[in-house]
Order: sequence, then structure tokens, then C-alpha cells
Amino acid sequence: MKILITGMNKLQCTRDFYLNQQLKVIPSHYSLIRCLEDMGHEVDQRVVTIGEDLEEYDRVIVFLHNPAGFAGFLYNGLWAIYARPDCIMAYDDWQIDSITKGLESLCDPEKLFRDYVKDGCKEVPENVEQYQDELIGAIQLIGARENDMLISAFAGGDLSLIIDYPADKLFSYNPNPYHLHRQAESRDKKRIFNFAGLVQGKTQKWLKKQNVESTGWELKLYGSRKDGQDRVTEDEMVNLYGEHWGILMAGYHHAGSGWWRARPTQVADAGSILIGEPKEMMLYYNDDFLSTLTPQMLAEMDDEELEAIAEGQRLALYLNHPLDKSVQQAELTKVLK
Repeated sequence: MKILITGMNKLQCTRDFYLNQQLKVIPSHYSLIRCLEDMGHEVDQRVVTIGEDLEEYDRVIVFLHNPAGFAGFLYNGLWAIYARPDCIMAYDDWQIDSITKGLESLCDPEKLFRDYVKDGCKEVPENVEQYQDELIGAIQLIGARENDMLISAFAGGDLSLIIDYPADKLFSYNPNPYHLHRQAESRDKKRIFNFAGLVQGKTQKWLKKQNVESTGWELKLYGSRKDGQDRVTEDEMVNLYGEHWGILMAGYHHAGSGWWRARPTQVADAGSILIGEPKEMMLYYNDDFLSTLTPQMLAEMDDEELEAIAEGQRLALYLNHPLDKSVQQAELTKVLK
């Protein structure tokens, strides 16, 4: 088949856009495209032109994005939905509820074309207001929840924890088999806890609950320059995983959904130990002990014990979620029908 992948921001509309990003985080799109191409499909990933006919494509996948989050190609993504009402919709951000609400709020023409929205968009015709009915129709189609929806997630999760959507229209796939897995260059480890992510709101509450200060280990924070923290690229972060024993991964309200993140595999390959929300960790490891580790437990272990825990997590992850390309192909075949 000939398949179009598009969306509402530059990342969603550009093949291998991570190469031009500051932090060079490889998204799930990388795996999605490689898998589809390996299955024999022809794949385009691009910005659609408002007004164009998309009938040349057998299937169209449209990633949704919050208009308040510098969407850039909001109108273009909405046009793709209007032009192909049979499209597969998809999310690449776990903040699904706010994305959906943000889009549905634009059903009012005054809000859809207000300066704040228009000024943030590119490749927009001067007469974009003439497409009002089509663009609002696309937003209404999003709200109708009748299209197939594609979510990147580890198998076995409860997707209802992250998205309110009809179960028979909801499809998931694990990107790991075709993902580009970066490897740590060093495994000369120090007794350090690593927390990569902006410490604010929900993540701050989760981090405080870990009470890392009681362990005596240093806590390294990354992500916020204004707080004096380093912002490093993904490949640099993976190397840091190889140098730090304990990697912290914040838990969110959707713990147990299986929402895909590259970190579990990166940490496993780096020979380090992942500490996260137990409901989510159980999906990775299917082991009570490996899924309920705390900073305090790690601080009491010697190097041999730490090595054994890290190896246990690695083996469990790949046992429960093997890098089997045929599995990912089967997952995507279901949604392509």
C-alpha cells in the first residue's frame, strides 16, 4: 500500500526530524516508518497542502497535537483528516486529554482563526478562513471517536488509563523491534541516581516521594537550565545511564497503560537499574521484586548485587517484550486491515 504519515507539528510531518532537534530524541515515528516499509509498503511522511486531494494514498495516518503547543501545521493536519475521513488517527504525546480538549475548543470559528493560532501556523493560505467548514468538520470527526486510533505502547497495558476511546477502535504497537536503540559507551558506574525530565508539577511530587536524600547517593537532575541543570542530547543521556546505577522514571496518572518510552530499553542495555511506578514496571518485567525497587533498596546493595538486579531487569524485559519484528508487523497489520 501507499501510506501517508502526517500531523500537526514539524516532528510529525518530517522523516527523521530528530536529527535536526536540539535534544535529538528519537520518536516512535522512526520505528513506525521502518516497520511499514519492511512490510513492503511505500511510506511518505510530509506536511499536506490545504486543499489537496489525498486519494493517491491507500491509508493516511494523522498524528494529533495540542494547538496551544506550537503546533505549526495545525490547519494542515486538520485538512488531512477532512480530506481522508477514513484516516487512522494517532498520538505521540501521553497528554492525550489536553490535546483533545485543545482541538475540540477550536470548533468556534473565532477561536480557530484567532491571531494566536494563525500566527503559530506555517504554510497557510491567505484565504484559510474559506476552509472553515472543512477544518471544523475535521475537529468534529476527532470528537466523534469513530476513527481507528493508534497508540505506541508496551503489550499488556490498560490503554483506558491514558485514553477514553472505544475499545474496538483502539490499536497499539510496541515500537521497540524497529526502533533505533542507542547504546551506552561506558559502564563504569557510580552510585548516583539519575532523573532526566523537568522537575515540575507531577514529576516533582513523584520525585519527592522517592526520598533519595535518605540514601546518601547523589541525585543528578537534568532538563531545566533555569535551575542550573544540564540539558543533554539523547545519545549523551544514554551514556550517562551507563555511568549511573539508579535511573529514576517518573510515574504519571496513566501508570499501567503501557505508554511507550525508550528509557526502559536504554537502561537495560546500559546495565543499569530502572526505578519507576510499580504498575508500569510490572508491564516491563512481570516480576514483583524487580518492579517495586526503591532508592533505599539500591543504596543497601553492594556492586555484585546491583549487577544482578540490572541483569535481572534486562532479561525480564526482553523475555516479556522481545525485539521480534514479526510481532510489531502483526500489530500494525491489525490497524491497517
